[in-house]
Amino acid sequence: MNQTEREDLAERVGDLESRISELEKLIHESQTGDGVTGIRELVQQVNPDTHAERALAIAYYLDQYQGQENFTSNDIEEGYRTCRVQKPANMSDTIATLEDKGWAMNDGKDGQTRLRRLTGDGLDTVDDLLGDEA
Repeated sequence: MNQTEREDLAERVGDLESRISELEKLIHESQTGDGVTGIRELVQQVNPDTHAERALAIAYYLDQYQGQENFTSNDIEEGYRTCRVQKPANMSDTIATLEDKGWAMNDGKDGQTRLRRLTGDGLDTVDDLLGDEA
């Protein structure tokens, strides 16, 4: 191996070490941040008393941790499945309760599917339920 090849290899190794270091930093930050590693953990921290609070926590997770600004009833149902919690008998009523409490609002449609978005009050409510853990 000549000098040029060794220098090229050293540069590639340096680049890889930098990338690994950055990935390790991201992993460390996600593990030491707020203790939430998934939707189940967040819902457990919120400790909801009602289906509306549980749906609110699921929507909060989608918004704050997955960058999904709006949600559908199917998204909330999938959140229930992921949390391994029995979904409400009538998801439409649960989502209507979110709107009635001012925690969510209509955000248009995607085809025939209604979209909703958390309100500032909805976000604040979850922050309050999380307390010092947020």
